[in-house]
Amino acid sequence: MTLHPTGTAPTAAPSLAAAAHDGIAPVPEADRTSGPSDFGWIWPSAQFSFGTVVLGALPVVFGLGWWAAASAILVGVATGAGLLAPLARFGVRTGVNDPVASGAHFGVRGRVIGNLITVVTALGFFAIAVWTGGTAVMVASHRLLSTPTGPGALTVAMGVTTAAVALVAVRGHEMLIRTYKITALAGGAVLLATVLVLAPDFDPGYAGGTLALESELHTWLLAATASATVPLSYATFQGDYTRYMPARTPTGRLVRHSGVAMFLSSLAALLTGAYVTTLFPVPDEPWLQGLTNAVPGWFAVVVVVFGFAGTLPQAGLCLYAAGLSANSMFWRASRTAVTTVVALLAAAVLYLGAVVYDAMDAMSAFVTLLLTVVAPWAAVLSVGYVLRRGRYDVEALRTFTTGGGGRYWYTRGANPRAVLAFAAGSTIGILWVNGPLYVGPLARATAGVDLSLPTSFVVAALLYGLLCRLRPETEALVPEGGTAGGDGLSGAVPEPPREMTRLRR
Repeated sequence: MTLHPTGTAPTAAPSLAAAAHDGIAPVPEADRTSGPSDFGWIWPSAQFSFGTVVLGALPVVFGLGWWAAASAILVGVATGAGLLAPLARFGVRTGVNDPVASGAHFGVRGRVIGNLITVVTALGFFAIAVWTGGTAVMVASHRLLSTPTGPGALTVAMGVTTAAVALVAVRGHEMLIRTYKITALAGGAVLLATVLVLAPDFDPGYAGGTLALESELHTWLLAATASATVPLSYATFQGDYTRYMPARTPTGRLVRHSGVAMFLSSLAALLTGAYVTTLFPVPDEPWLQGLTNAVPGWFAVVVVVFGFAGTLPQAGLCLYAAGLSANSMFWRASRTAVTTVVALLAAAVLYLGAVVYDAMDAMSAFVTLLLTVVAPWAAVLSVGYVLRRGRYDVEALRTFTTGGGGRYWYTRGANPRAVLAFAAGSTIGILWVNGPLYVGPLARATAGVDLSLPTSFVVAALLYGLLCRLRPETEALVPEGGTAGGDGLSGAVPEPPREMTRLRR
């Protein structure tokens, strides 16, 4: 076994991955035909589903009134989208998905941190999406046709939905994009129709209920933090799509398209969820049951159809991301085989979360705690991108397939600076969480204020920047102009010249 401690190491991507541009293989430039405007389909199709809309119920469930809930959602979504959007640059610079690209900063073995975050995040939101979609089908069908309800009926509805989602995810990128273009428009129409149908009963003066935490400010911060999780939870997913965009795509335009599309679609979805929840006799009533009871009987047909069809894009996006990420850990297998196994695991997680345990409590805890690992991971990559000036060695990102080595090998395959910064940020975030199921000691010391999001991101960013200053990552720096990479890709892709960027805009 020959290791290459510095410079570019020769690699050979698995043929199965290379053939379908899946797993670890970079997408050849000739096949990178997508563009930043595709985010106008990708993000709305994922967010305009009941799986995301139901998360908008959380601020109202926490006891906030309409205007307080709306403002918490607005601030949270803006924060999450702002942190998410800059990460879109990694896919166009490397041609690979984000967990693999993260190896440039975490090390080719340390990239597993991103793999695990992706799989856990994807499985969690897959479960939320299919649970809400299956529940919509079950309760609306019961109202229309008096079909059975309960765990058995829910299991059947979720099973059918899971099978359809798995089929879309296994087919891959092209099938997903086709699905997104249809469901983005259909989903937006359904959300608008829901608002209009319920408008006569809506009271903008809704005052809220019993606060989840000791004061309205603390509860508002909890709601804003939960809302920020929605866009930020996609932090490891963007590269699944930006790797299909040309390497010379202007990064400013890319970041704007991703950020604006995510902000607007998340805001619309979560505000709709909060809007509907204010009409419930009891705010913590099962959301789909409450929606079905609130709308006219004829609209229940829409709930059934969209409960199923609207689940496909978001759940498919999650399952596709989990399959890609798992494929980069089990890279000798095909993406299709790995995604199939992940789908079976997702079905098991779904059953346990939706049938065996209380889904709303689990959902609340999940979206809050998720930030404590996603935010510091995103912070390390954001700082690292600036320090490297957007220049990466594509071939060196994949040396884990040939025994290791390369400029991203660091210390036995992991970068201690990035790992330490990530661990510190995650720890601080966990200690500062203030939620219904868990209150960290630092939150208690600050009168219950939840600062898990800003502190986890800032601590990781500052610490990583400081460690890189104290001990520069000279072995990982790619000179301007880069090195030759495979499959027609440049091994290092620099930022486009400013004058070119201005012309293309």
